[in-house]
Amino acid sequence: MRNLFLIPFVVLMLLSINANAQCCPVSKIDKTVAVNNNLQTAKTVKLKITGITCAGCSNTIYKALKEVNGVIEHSVEYPGDIAIIEFDDTKTSIEALKKVIEKKGYKVELIKDKIEGKV
Repeated sequence: MRNLFLIPFVVLMLLSINANAQCCPVSKIDKTVAVNNNLQTAKTVKLKITGITCAGCSNTIYKALKEVNGVIEHSVEYPGDIAIIEFDDTKTSIEALKKVIEKKGYKVELIKDKIEGKV
């Protein structure tokens, strides 16, 4: 008797899984093109920040950078007082990033030998 109830349940589960697998197919080519376009304009910059005295300071800077259009990925290290920012140079610039941090009350210095472009 249990098998009679179990069989329809299993069939419905298999149909549900199959239906979900076919729903909304995503083209891998479209994703690859989007990622490659971002990499062509992405740059990574390393900034030395003076005035960070605690983790709260680094969190303040992190949140400010998060709001900048064009910032792809970033980190603010405390201790160490370094910000590493990957950004789209068609949407923002190093100077704009520095100004955002300076508006929060910190001094920013570009570490020149760490500017990288990704191709």
